[in-house]
Amino acid sequence: MAVDPVNPPASKNAILEAGYQVPHLLVNAISERKSQILTSVFQTIRQADLKNEYKTLMADSEEGKRRTAMVVGLIQRALCGDMKPLIEDQVRTGYIRLVQKVPLHNTLKVHTIMEQAITREFIKHYSDYSSTEMSLKDLHEDVTVLNFVYDKVKETVIESYLKTRDEIIEKRSKQIEGLYRLRTTLDEDSNITEFSQMFINEVSNILGATHVVLTIDRKMNRRFLPGIQVGSSAVALDLFVRESMGEILKKMVQMRAPCLIDHHGGNHFPINPESIDTIPSGYWLAVPIFTESRFYGFLSINTRQLNGQLFGTDSYVILSLVLKIAQAMERNQYLIELRKSQKRLQHLTSRIIYTQEEERKKISAEIHDTIIQRLTGIWFKLLYLEEVNPGIKNTDPDLFNSLKYYVNDSIKEGRRIVYGLRPLMLDELGAQKTIEEYIKNFMLDTAIKVDLDFKGDFSMLSSEKQTSMFRILQEAMENIKKHSNSKDARIHMKCTEKRMYFSVEDYGTEEARHLPKKAEIRQSHFGLSIMEERAKACGGKLKYGFKKDGGFLIQGTISYR
Repeated sequence: MAVDPVNPPASKNAILEAGYQVPHLLVNAISERKSQILTSVFQTIRQADLKNEYKTLMADSEEGKRRTAMVVGLIQRALCGDMKPLIEDQVRTGYIRLVQKVPLHNTLKVHTIMEQAITREFIKHYSDYSSTEMSLKDLHEDVTVLNFVYDKVKETVIESYLKTRDEIIEKRSKQIEGLYRLRTTLDEDSNITEFSQMFINEVSNILGATHVVLTIDRKMNRRFLPGIQVGSSAVALDLFVRESMGEILKKMVQMRAPCLIDHHGGNHFPINPESIDTIPSGYWLAVPIFTESRFYGFLSINTRQLNGQLFGTDSYVILSLVLKIAQAMERNQYLIELRKSQKRLQHLTSRIIYTQEEERKKISAEIHDTIIQRLTGIWFKLLYLEEVNPGIKNTDPDLFNSLKYYVNDSIKEGRRIVYGLRPLMLDELGAQKTIEEYIKNFMLDTAIKVDLDFKGDFSMLSSEKQTSMFRILQEAMENIKKHSNSKDARIHMKCTEKRMYFSVEDYGTEEARHLPKKAEIRQSHFGLSIMEERAKACGGKLKYGFKKDGGFLIQGTISYR
């Protein structure tokens, strides 16, 4: 019957449950020869092929000797049937061994040494007995039980190691994922040096207070010219400079592969990223930071602070961190280029809008000062003719009245066109009075009731931005008239210390409550895109969409600066 090493059976005697007999002779031999067993274990450990720090700990330190003696006592207790304390001890210490970077094969080797020492001393203890008192069969059966117990111990050690390693990797993965959020702070407005320092501090925390230095070529030319150099500490930077690492890194730019650096001779040796877990102590590990399009710099780690070697989890962390740094740097470059393009586009849009408004202003003035003025002159002449010569009206009354109608209607239409192009009162009285007049005429023309709410001082907006605000509102109201089927609308405008907030909404009928995606809205309503560009040109934002309860909502801001 198999025994789960992590969750041992609740039976009082696991040996009997497994189909064996309690090896009383072996248990007695461990009690009688415990000191000899421990001496043999320590001697064998000193000669074994183990990690030096672990070998010293287990064979020569008081803590190691105490633990070995305790484990022998737990083995003896397990042979009597109570395996739970031994299993729990191995599960608990599995995490400690992994954190201390003790290789798995080292731990299994020590258990094998202990098992062999117990077996040898057991045989020696009963070697003087006659065959009548103890048979070889009894000896073999007791050793078989010992093998069974140690199989469970080693199985527990392996499972505990793998489970703990997975937990550590998962924890470090979450730490690395946290760097994703950190890298999103690196945009055009961020200081790359400050970002690099935050990043290197995170790297040092993940690796465990290691000497870490990040060297970045800020200009990113073909030649590697370090412009930013930050370290996990002043000691790390001083060590980096004293060992002339900067000059060595310049020779490695074309290699694009992790290198092991011996600073004494200035030599560097390319290594396979998969073998980073075998780096010896006292060297620099330099990992290049690059993408397909750019080379950014190096992440340099001094291994003398890593307790002898870098292990698998460290390899995973290092390569992941380098990837995150490269992604952050590349994203930063794209963002800088994108924001420059956006600024150029915004400036161009502003110039187009300004030129367009100036042209509208010019055309509006020309229509007003020529065509409308002449039509107005004709209108007054018709009135004068009607007054001084009443008979002319009786000659052909229909013709005379239609002539008056067409002239008057043309004047009204001309004024409407002028108002649409550029309301003259916009320059004379400002946006607030112009909007009020526009809404009053809008309600007369459409029979749509508009609730207009003003708060704050509109004079804080420049003349150009007041014009843009009027144009956005004008386009929004035209959309309501054409598409909403709404009988009511609401406009809210509020000026604060830094910007103006505005919203325009209607309460569309059932036919107008289809909820298309924003991309569909943008494609079918070019005016919305123009409104968006006007808001951006004024340093603001615009968002819009259909409301779930019906109607359309536009919200936006315009900056004073």
